[in-house]
Amino acid sequence: MITPLHHSDYTLKNRAFNCRMRNRYYEEVYYAFRALLPNDASSVDLDKGINNAWYQNLSQEVRRYEHLITTCLQYAQAAIFYGKADNATLYSKDKRWGILQEEIFLVHFLQELLSTIRYIIARFDTDKMLQDWSSAIQDMKAKPVRYGFVNTIQEKLNAMSTATMEEFRDLLKHVLDRFQIGNTLFGTIQELQNFY
Repeated sequence: MITPLHHSDYTLKNRAFNCRMRNRYYEEVYYAFRALLPNDASSVDLDKGINNAWYQNLSQEVRRYEHLITTCLQYAQAAIFYGKADNATLYSKDKRWGILQEEIFLVHFLQELLSTIRYIIARFDTDKMLQDWSSAIQDMKAKPVRYGFVNTIQEKLNAMSTATMEEFRDLLKHVLDRFQIGNTLFGTIQELQNFY
């Protein structure tokens, strides 16, 4: 019978593979996130505003980014035997193959990051629907209208679009701040784990 302290060679090889893949994808996730930021953003400041070209590019790139985070999260969960506590040995008991608390926290960090990105994607979908509706209203304005509040609705939709872009700026700044924590965790994990 295999006890948690005496893993099979197969389990250990899987753990090493999943850790290496998690590390590789974590780096990809971070650099892909940096590529999502506006070109004029400094490493700590997103307050320089958002332009429409960046916003349109973001709406396309964020879906690719979701895929990277999902892949990284899957490897991170597999690396710590997520949901299979009987296979887990803590680092305090096994310095070579044990699971670090930072690895567990990294899984939660990636889950939060994924939920934020999925929220942004849902907002993009809603914003696109509103923009399409705004275009339809613009077409209505070209035709004679006896009654209604087309101009007022158009103004409100434009204000919502501006507010949405500002919200995305704030969300990305939040994610950038979170990455300071994530990168610290990741640095600790890389320093302590040395799988061959």
